[in-house]
Amino acid sequence: MSPPTPFTAHNIVLDDGSQTKPDGQEPWLDWWFEAARRCLSAFYPDGFKNLRIADLGCLEGGFTVKFARLGFAEAVGFEVRPSNFANCMFVKNGLTLPNLQFVNDDVWNLKNYEPFDVIFCGGVLYHLDRPKAFLGLLSKMTRRIAIIHTHYATVAPIAAYQLSDLDENEDVPGRWFKEPGSCSDHKWASWTNERSFWIQKEHLIQAIRDTGFPMVFEQFDHFGPDIAGEMTSAAPKHSNRGMFVGVKDRAKG
Repeated sequence: MSPPTPFTAHNIVLDDGSQTKPDGQEPWLDWWFEAARRCLSAFYPDGFKNLRIADLGCLEGGFTVKFARLGFAEAVGFEVRPSNFANCMFVKNGLTLPNLQFVNDDVWNLKNYEPFDVIFCGGVLYHLDRPKAFLGLLSKMTRRIAIIHTHYATVAPIAAYQLSDLDENEDVPGRWFKEPGSCSDHKWASWTNERSFWIQKEHLIQAIRDTGFPMVFEQFDHFGPDIAGEMTSAAPKHSNRGMFVGVKDRAKG
């Protein structure tokens, strides 16, 4: 059986051996997941069997499936766009993973669900017009760790993207990005907002800390084995993009 719509990113091998994107997926998707896996394995050396993880804006569910296969008690992918969610359900129906779940909902409604031990926020924050407020929501909804893979703004213009001049939003500096088609079926766009705000990097790090994560660090191995080469690459997928990890103080919960 074919998926409802063609997969744009994730090549997932289903139980019958079929693949959702037989021509393969970009290697950087594996790099991003492996970086998250290494980070979580360091914090949870005994495994994930008692932990719940949320994968926000999961697109076609590829990372959610990988988290489920790692042995999380529950791996929940949140995807608001109906066409993407249909592909997520196609994946779920093709796999025997009782710990794999998908929710058709806006990530802003995360507050309506039970807190998670870990939240993976990959490729979502830079599609929002209130990113600082969303960081606060992440802090409320995760017990321990939030992994935030996102674009950010810099004082110097970013050649790979047409961003606004430096501006201020939610009392933090950054630049505005015009979305390619919010609320349309553009699979990689925002949902309700027509423009998104990219926080300036140092203020993004500060915002992660201020919203409830006293430990904040940037993880560089998401660039793959050639970190130096990829960091200096002009490819848009890497331009002003980082993986930031916010960790709560275990003693304080």
